[in-house]
Amino acid sequence: MKRRSFGLLLGAAALARAQEKLNDPILEAMRAELNRSLQLRLAGETPYYIQYALEQGTNFNCSATLGGLLLSRTSSYRLPRVQVRVGSYEFDNTNCVYTGMVRGARFDNESWPLEATDDQIRQELWLATDRSYKAAVETLSLKRAAIKNINQAEKLNDFAKQAPVVKVLPAPPVRMDEKRANERVRSLSALFAAYPKILDSRIEFEEGASTSFFGDTAGTFFRIPENIVTLRVRAEALAEDGSPLRDYLTFHAFSAADLPPDAEIAQAIHAMATRLTALCAAPLGEAYTGPVLFEGEAAPQLLAQLLGGNLTPARSPISEPGRPINLPPSDLEGRLGARVMPEFFDVTDDPSARDSRGRPLFGFCAIDMEGVVPQPLPIISQGSFKNFLLTRQPVRGFEGSNGRARLPGSFGAHAALPTNLIVKARDTIALPALKVKLLDAIRQRNKPYGIIVRKIDFPSSASIGELRRLAASLQPSGSGRPVSLPLAIYRVYPDGREEPVRGMRFRGLTVRALRDIVAASTETHTLNLLANNYPLALMGAGGFVAGMSVVAPSLLFDEIDLDRPQEERPIPPVVPPPPLEGGD
Repeated sequence: MKRRSFGLLLGAAALARAQEKLNDPILEAMRAELNRSLQLRLAGETPYYIQYALEQGTNFNCSATLGGLLLSRTSSYRLPRVQVRVGSYEFDNTNCVYTGMVRGARFDNESWPLEATDDQIRQELWLATDRSYKAAVETLSLKRAAIKNINQAEKLNDFAKQAPVVKVLPAPPVRMDEKRANERVRSLSALFAAYPKILDSRIEFEEGASTSFFGDTAGTFFRIPENIVTLRVRAEALAEDGSPLRDYLTFHAFSAADLPPDAEIAQAIHAMATRLTALCAAPLGEAYTGPVLFEGEAAPQLLAQLLGGNLTPARSPISEPGRPINLPPSDLEGRLGARVMPEFFDVTDDPSARDSRGRPLFGFCAIDMEGVVPQPLPIISQGSFKNFLLTRQPVRGFEGSNGRARLPGSFGAHAALPTNLIVKARDTIALPALKVKLLDAIRQRNKPYGIIVRKIDFPSSASIGELRRLAASLQPSGSGRPVSLPLAIYRVYPDGREEPVRGMRFRGLTVRALRDIVAASTETHTLNLLANNYPLALMGAGGFVAGMSVVAPSLLFDEIDLDRPQEERPIPPVVPPPPLEGGD
């Protein structure tokens, strides 16, 4: 009880230090209710920490196919997230299987009124706090009962303390030109009429303008605006044997005016449609083990999965006796200080970077979802692994956060995510010379051909059903984390001739393969994406997304395994598709 009372006094003192005017009615309402809510007491439990978060904004979506509009919709939202912690920093109601399962009172709103007065905002905060507090007390009781019947291999604190921060950024209004966006998707989608082999295609445009508000009993308050525009192109076809094929393009910007001009986008669409059409008649790939060149965007796509997906150490929650929940561990756990890449590589996660060679980076982050200001973080130095991405949830060997809590997580925690992952290599060579080095390697090994990968399906454009099949197919290979399928993969013969192939996947590809990189290009490529909590960052999935960027050179690997998936394929349609205007 003394420890809990001391924490209560600390929270009150932090709020007292943060009494400067916040110049925002929502933040002021949060502060007023945080002061009141610290007085809650039920079953002898008082909150030691309360966190209010609110995201409000407007989304505009439109899509079209073959020149016809499919959807045009504008929606506004105001979504709160309230967390109440009871107990102490050492042991509270989070990090157990019951966290989030107990709902408490059910009479408050999951979303708030779009036009709310200051009094209404405080009313909504009061109701949400009441529900979260009652649920927290019940969860803590269940957690205490569960822990009496298990032996913990290692006792970790449940939450890390953090110095308060106040950051209130201006949130200028954003005007969306719905008419221009509708015209754009119509005209661009009509280009696919010239490609009869492509059976399904669409152009999707999304513009979102949002503002995030945050306040907690430690005295942290922030208001952060964010504007994101995405134009996505999807296309699907069938190979001659009935195998499904697909490809996509994605253009990101911070405003619609910053997207590439329509002529540039149209040129990229024609190139993609031509490549996909040619792939319909391409041969199936065969099992291959040998040198592989990841060229252009394929290199940062690969590193986003092998590195970005393994930079967070897992912490399994307290569960019922005999029914543990073992989360998949990171492939990098236990490898701090070990060599994970060749010595000529350095990798930094830099949330302060705004562009790379004139191209904007989407991972810029002023403050994370837990109110921690991130700083540039060395991930790999001279090939040796140096740091994990951390949140305020303690994990084995780490107590505090380095500001990477960027998505909602599970069991009361947040999920860590890279910001701008900058990969730098020394002793690089030009990209044409890198291809020559690949040809030399296959000649030395008497290989009939080598492999070049120019595009991977990441973020994935697959359906959820296809992702499940991919995960199931990887189980026999012993790969715990699936890696996206290659979309643009080529055989390259000793004379330099290239041939596209299809129907291939990576076998047993993990972060350990990064030690087999033998060379990197001088040229770098930037991948911007919107990450979410779905496997392979599935496009359009998840209620919350966070911007992320990877900047990396093309990479030549000494040895990569590929094979052909052994799965049934649908029988092609008996009747050919109807002719399209402009088609053959």
